[in-house]
Amino acid sequence: MNPHPADPLDHPDVRNASAVGFVAGYAASVGLMAIALMVTLQHEMSYAGFVIAIAILAGLALLAQALLMFQLNLSGAQRWKTISLLLVVPLFVLSIGLTGWMFHTLYPRTMLDFMQVQGNGM
Repeated sequence: MNPHPADPLDHPDVRNASAVGFVAGYAASVGLMAIALMVTLQHEMSYAGFVIAIAILAGLALLAQALLMFQLNLSGAQRWKTISLLLVVPLFVLSIGLTGWMFHTLYPRTMLDFMQVQGNGM
């Protein structure tokens, strides 16, 4: 007996997808990114508040996509997708954080100091 269904459309991952979920996830993501754009264009927050607001909006967009578009939950059919997401998110945060730290510490080591250049008569 074949444990796999003969019709690929009977697979639980395929049956879980819906057009309404994709449209709702896309609309939520576009809305959250539009809010992030408005926060960026307004220039009314402190730097720390700005970074926190953008991080929260990006996290909400990721959550909306995971829940609405990809239908991730803790059911048996979605278990491995959820586990892979939980393993990827810390790596993503580390890679973005370490890249930011690298550029933050690289700038003073590679850019000429304006006062030093001005003092040498250049």
